Amino acid sequence: MRIKVCGVTRPQDARLAGNLGAWAVGMIFVPNTPRYLLPPKARAVRAAIPKGVLAVGVFRHVAASELLRVVRELRLDAVQIYGTVPRGIGVRVIQAVTLDARPLRGKMVLIEPVRTDSDRRAGRGPSRRAQLKTWKTARSWRATGARAILAGGLTPDNVAEAAAAARPWALDVSSGVESRPGVKSARLLRAFFKAGGA
Repeated sequence: MRIKVCGVTRPQDARLAGNLGAWAVGMIFVPNTPRYLLPPKARAVRAAIPKGVLAVGVFRHVAASELLRVVRELRLDAVQIYGTVPRGIGVRVIQAVTLDARPLRGKMVLIEPVRTDSDRRAGRGPSRRAQLKTWKTARSWRATGARAILAGGLTPDNVAEAAAAARPWALDVSSGVESRPGVKSARLLRAFFKAGGA
């Protein structure tokens, strides 16, 4: 199973993810979020991503000029975009979509459970009900030929169940393998890759 480790903020975490068999490593360029990377740190993380592992930049409602600047400066292999996808990016695109979107045959689409405002305020992940709905949607999308990437609330404890239920094209994990926001736990990363079948 392909695994993308997202929200990476430290070079050592990027290296470990790659050495464990990650398909991709994600760096977040969304200001005012816990895992936001400023340029110097982003360059260090990018340099640590092993050859053959996709370097992915994560953006939300970003201007095309800023997106292209970061893509070129960091030599990104792909971008993950929340919002409108600008034209002419020149790299692979992972489009974050809502559960009611139409599946895009052959396209990489990120699908994750909806969290309520109370979940966010409490720092909780998505509810079990929201996860099950997302897993079902991901499975139906895969049947149409969409390259569904399953995210949201995945941990070493539930990744095997999620992968079996959703049968996604890839898995995306961030907070589920952290000791604190932005700091990946080597123990949890290893456990996730083992349970996720990477």
